[in-house]
Amino acid sequence: MSVHDDIVLNAPVADVVERSGVEHAIALPATSVLRGYYELTKPGISQMVALSTLAGYYLAVPGNIVTYMSDMSNAVHLLTTMVGTLAISSGSCAINHVLERDDDARMKRTASRPVPSGLISPTAATVFGVTLTLAGAALLLTINMLTFWLALATWVSYVAIYTPMKKRSSLAVLVGGIPGALPFAGGWTAVQGSLDAPAIALFAILFFWQLPHFYALSWMYRADYRTAGFVLRSLRDEAHTTLGRQMVFTSVLTMAAAVIPTLLGTTGWLYGVGSLMLGGWLVVESIRFLKSGEHAAARRVLLTSYAVLMGVFVLMFLDKA
Repeated sequence: MSVHDDIVLNAPVADVVERSGVEHAIALPATSVLRGYYELTKPGISQMVALSTLAGYYLAVPGNIVTYMSDMSNAVHLLTTMVGTLAISSGSCAINHVLERDDDARMKRTASRPVPSGLISPTAATVFGVTLTLAGAALLLTINMLTFWLALATWVSYVAIYTPMKKRSSLAVLVGGIPGALPFAGGWTAVQGSLDAPAIALFAILFFWQLPHFYALSWMYRADYRTAGFVLRSLRDEAHTTLGRQMVFTSVLTMAAAVIPTLLGTTGWLYGVGSLMLGGWLVVESIRFLKSGEHAAARRVLLTSYAVLMGVFVLMFLDKA
């Protein structure tokens, strides 16, 4: 999570018809409703949360992962960590859908989300979100208190701070990076039980990575964001230069943070060199955006950021120290 809640583009979840200037959902089969509940969890964010939690957990496991997982209690521990973290993340996303339903209805790219389209009522979405949150919290309480508190901080910072702040300050982008990055550290603390240097390094990688990613997204869809009344740097920087410099700077920070696990001895040098090259690629694309300010350049930054993050995850799994 935020992760930023716009980390992925949202596919339509319901067919809608125009009726007196208002969108109403037409009669839909149960499968469409189930699909709507799935969309409430913001699958793109959930996938990132799952991968980052798993990567953090994997790096924290002492010794060989196969030997570790041969113990059934360890396998249950991993499953509980994953399900609990995903449930809390999904619960916060569902509540975010409810809180931003009016804003989503005003933006073309989000008007077909389950709540503004009328597929799922705000009350049903709220019950769904609260249920997921409580279930996830109960599961993580069986892991350890540190991981539980990190997950709770993820929920609170996303729902109670980031979501309302988006219409008040462009600094919301920085706040939104916190809930998006905490699951990475949470995977580590689930095993180690401590928020030590490697856990902080994992947090830093995902925190800084989200910034150029979202800067690119905000430039691509700034008209929609302006319509919804969000306060973003991209809306006040028609020349794109300030946003471009921020994109380059945070890409450099992403590249630097990605190398830290190798310097700490958590990963090997294959990962270190590979992550440095991936981070450099993101920097290059950000510089290209700074020079041109074109929609296509922003899109390249966005797509590159996805590739960089996946590459970092793959290298972590291949080259754990």
